[in-house]
Amino acid sequence: MPSILRFEKVTVGFEGTPVLTDLSFEAWEGESRVILGSAGSGKTVLLKTALGLIKPDSGKVFVFGRDLTSLRERELFEIRSRIGMLFQESALFDSLTVEENVAYPLLNQRSIHCPAEEVHPRVVEALKFVELGAALEKFPSELSGGMRRRAAIARAVVTNPALTLYDSPTAGLDPITAHTIMALLVKARD
Repeated sequence: MPSILRFEKVTVGFEGTPVLTDLSFEAWEGESRVILGSAGSGKTVLLKTALGLIKPDSGKVFVFGRDLTSLRERELFEIRSRIGMLFQESALFDSLTVEENVAYPLLNQRSIHCPAEEVHPRVVEALKFVELGAALEKFPSELSGGMRRRAAIARAVVTNPALTLYDSPTAGLDPITAHTIMALLVKARD
């Protein structure tokens, strides 16, 4: 079985300062990988490189067997639509309700092809999954940090992605909420 994500001798730097150097690894479907490191050690750069948002200075990145380093931006859209992403600090849209935030990838990623009548039920299912079924009409400013993170997880998994990336999913949360978030990530993987 081919890997779902593979880095081959990837090097990324900014203004002559290396961030990732000669990095190689593989991840397979159904597997969880944890990347540990101190602040500023390159974890977010690695995730952005896996999404094709950052091009490596050298090496290759393969997602679903396709070499991201050789694809044009338009071709990357299709690959990205198959990846769920939980950004650092959740990255919810402040002007949209929780329901609208979670529906966003279903409505705005052309390659997902979600019929309009399926959007609301899928959003409700995703929010129930993260135990936020009653928060559909709330805005992010009305939610606690843990609730915002759970809404962002719902947005990351609502498309049933083949690969899900989480950038510091428990950063800044109290231990009990962090444990809840980790349990949800395991539940989503399983």
